[in-house]
Amino acid sequence: MSRLRGFFPDYQLPTVYDLSPGWVKAQGFQGLILDIDNTLVSPNAPADERACAFAKEMREAGISLLVLSNNSRNRAASFAEKLGCSYIAEAKKPRPQGFLKGAKLLGMDPSALLAVGDQLLTDVYGAHRAGMKCLLVDALDPAHEQPFVRVKRILEKPVLRAYRKSRSQSSGK
Repeated sequence: MSRLRGFFPDYQLPTVYDLSPGWVKAQGFQGLILDIDNTLVSPNAPADERACAFAKEMREAGISLLVLSNNSRNRAASFAEKLGCSYIAEAKKPRPQGFLKGAKLLGMDPSALLAVGDQLLTDVYGAHRAGMKCLLVDALDPAHEQPFVRVKRILEKPVLRAYRKSRSQSSGK
């Protein structure tokens, strides 16, 4: 099971919208690296009021934000512009380079950042490879995912089972 630990999230919440600035700061994080599709909005949806309000609340609390996406430059740029933050497109997650470039753009050490995403194989694994902690959220709209993402979800299932088993064993259940 130790081989799988790189795919295990450090934290887990139902949605990114359950994340509060107070909690982020209490954990010692100064910034968030955010995925777009199925993390902040449904796949291919534009930035909506909820995403913009979330970004505004975090920024007002002094938490830096960066969108890190495997999407095209146009998609990531328009989304990040509405959130009022920087972005990196075509990040090639789970490669760590995008995460590390994001830390550099924000002027922070990777350990000061929390990556937030909905996929173990890209968001969690990539963040860990870059020395960041990661928060896994449930996919907002899995019914509208691309076929290749659905395949990744199948591959994630045994890893999620191992993660849940390790959590239940560590909590004494």
